[in-house]
Amino acid sequence: NVFVIAAILLERNLQNVANYLILSLAVADLLVACLVMPLGAVYEVSREWTLGPELCDMWTSSDVLCCTASILHLVAIALDRYWAVTNIDYIHQRTSKRIGMMIFIIWFVSFLVCIAPLLGWKDPHWDDRIRDKECLISQDLYYQIFATASSFYLPLLVILILYWRIFQTARKRIRRRQVMSNAVNTSSQNPAAGGIAGGLAAASGTGGIAAAVVTII
Repeated sequence: NVFVIAAILLERNLQNVANYLILSLAVADLLVACLVMPLGAVYEVSREWTLGPELCDMWTSSDVLCCTASILHLVAIALDRYWAVTNIDYIHQRTSKRIGMMIFIIWFVSFLVCIAPLLGWKDPHWDDRIRDKECLISQDLYYQIFATASSFYLPLLVILILYWRIFQTARKRIRRRQVMSNAVNTSSQNPAAGGIAGGLAAASGTGGIAAAVVTII
């Protein structure tokens, strides 16, 4: 992730709107490595939480924030690819303002998901777990449903739908090209009966467009 960030920031050829989402995704993944994994390693090795409730809140919230942001970036990338495949004019509509708004929405939604336990959406046994030296995210049933749906299930569903639509669009284009290629090949074998397509195909090997026009006339 450090190399990805450095490459985009330092290499001018990579400093384009299409890579802004990749850059933000790399930042989210890097934050997981910097904020979540070190404390997680300490907790895993010691088998108990001795860092207090404040750090427990910070650790669990950072985990939810960064992981949710990482997954939502994948949704945004899939959506960007879907628009690029299905909308010919999207390449001109993909502005820095539009991508910046997508990145803002990603981080804002992730922040809403992670901040809820800090605002009181915790299960009744949270304090008891801290006294027992356990640090877990809020086990409240409704928060678990909200968090998992926002961070995993809904993004997964959207990604599957988008890539399925991309696959369908690509398959239609491939079939259309195959049909056109077969038609051109057939016409090239009989240019007298092939009309314009046959004339173009027959002339392509002998005189380019000018020869094609002569053949058609």
